[in-house]
Amino acid sequence: MHVMWMSVTETMNSCGGKLTDVCPKVKCKYRSCGKKKDYYEVTSRENQALNSIFQQKWRWFYELEIGDPSRNVIEKIFRAASTNPSTQHRTIKKVLRVNNTVDISEKFEKYRGAVKRRSFGQHPRSTVDGNELLQFYVTTMTCCYGKRKIISDLCKDPSCCVCKLIQTGFRNSCNSENGIQLSTSSDAPCEHASRVSNTKNVKRAVIVCRTIAGRVVNKDDMKLDQEYDSVASGLHSRSQYLIVKDSDAVLPCFIIVLN
Repeated sequence: MHVMWMSVTETMNSCGGKLTDVCPKVKCKYRSCGKKKDYYEVTSRENQALNSIFQQKWRWFYELEIGDPSRNVIEKIFRAASTNPSTQHRTIKKVLRVNNTVDISEKFEKYRGAVKRRSFGQHPRSTVDGNELLQFYVTTMTCCYGKRKIISDLCKDPSCCVCKLIQTGFRNSCNSENGIQLSTSSDAPCEHASRVSNTKNVKRAVIVCRTIAGRVVNKDDMKLDQEYDSVASGLHSRSQYLIVKDSDAVLPCFIIVLN
């Protein structure tokens, strides 16, 4: 599964783009100083104008059509991570690529750097890449029906958990208090999904996330004075859970919407 995931990250940019990708015609101004031209920072008014253009043209989601090579890989990863044989052949309604902003991607990389510095060479995986893992966050989505045949923006429906999570960066009251619970299983149980399963137009959704796990401790072996970045549980079962304390450690990359 890790090999398949690496092939996706190499063939497509799942972490957002640059401002120049959105506004390629915007150029920086410069002032002349003799024969040398020095670039200077844009003014606050210019910066506001650029941000306005950026926000208007930004699209949070890109739908991957059936037959797209990246979609094929993501579907294989999803099915390979299923622990329940009866759910491995569930119909996938949509696969969306999350187009994270530059700020979100930079926070993720900044957190990775902090974890690497804290490892002090005592945790090899943390020293190399912050112990990055592929994890799944199982939730629900409501904006996949109606007139929105192609989803590109965050919806305003307060009951759409996917859009709320993406918009807030996984920051909500539950995650703030208990941490963000992810799983190695793509069909992990979801309490919210079970409560709304009979509600019209609500579908189960799985968010595929890059996660900086850092120093992981077993929930059953935690010590009060132990330093850690995330907590693992169910290490001896097929479905393992990882609870991370910092939302910057989680970068959503793809969303799989199920029928």
